[in-house]
Amino acid sequence: MVKADWKALMKDGRLADVVFSSLRYEVAPDEYWYFDFPVKSAAERAEWAGTTAMWKAQRRFVEKDAIGVFAHKERFMQKFGHLMASGGDSFIYARSDFSRAESLVGGDWFLKPADGQCGAGGFHLDAKALQAAEVARILEVRLAEGSRYILERCLVNHEALRRVNPSCLNTLRIVTGNDGKNAEILFARARFGNGADVDNLSAGGFATVVDHRTGRVVSDAVSTNTGRAVYFPKHPITGVEFRAIEIPHWDKVVELALAASRVEPRARVVGWDIAVCEDGVYLVEGNHNWCKILWQLPARKGMKKELAKYVQRFG
Repeated sequence: MVKADWKALMKDGRLADVVFSSLRYEVAPDEYWYFDFPVKSAAERAEWAGTTAMWKAQRRFVEKDAIGVFAHKERFMQKFGHLMASGGDSFIYARSDFSRAESLVGGDWFLKPADGQCGAGGFHLDAKALQAAEVARILEVRLAEGSRYILERCLVNHEALRRVNPSCLNTLRIVTGNDGKNAEILFARARFGNGADVDNLSAGGFATVVDHRTGRVVSDAVSTNTGRAVYFPKHPITGVEFRAIEIPHWDKVVELALAASRVEPRARVVGWDIAVCEDGVYLVEGNHNWCKILWQLPARKGMKKELAKYVQRFG
């Protein structure tokens, strides 16, 4: 939400509409703007799945005692580690422990809070040419003492994706459904960074629709960096046309997502974050609370009816 929008609300009386929409359509204030409610009719507003509708559905998709497997990165690594890139571990950061800085020297790493969401707090640390004292200074600035972090060897995208945005690992969000007998891809999105260390929309990144049958990007990219949904046919930094992108190793992406969907039977609809590299594909994370923004905005349409169908099939 941008400040100018709130000022406008107070002037034109739209605050009442925001409150009404939160009650009638179960959308949060930021979703009111992302979904462009100010110019939508009542029927159009009803098409969008907001926070409450998603929360209710996702509690049907994933049994309560399985949520922790996805909410806690260390538990996730224990269960899904065989599908992830090798080399990850976890640690509690202590400024007095200089050995952590020494152990990172010479490597290329990605660090993220063990309890983080949406890429918050994660960052790339290229320590290949750094000394231990330099690494220690970076950790002192970037890490919170006493907090737990996940340490992963930094993955490098396939060139076809790295040329779109080289600043970070660009990932796929593949959402699968598994009714206990059959597993399938429900939809796919590709995320691209915008010069930052992560590719999340919340960090200023972009999201596009991927045809889950072919692996081709079939939409412009959406950004929510201004507090509204803004669409880009080309990446503003590299100039790559989003609709010209074809995801490499797509058959392996599908195979990995379906394999992941069979690991935890208590979770029937999950959003998998997958990295595509030159040498193959790797599972990065699993999300029991896959994002309604990432799902709907790239397609430029509300998916509440689709959500109801998923509940009927997998809830």
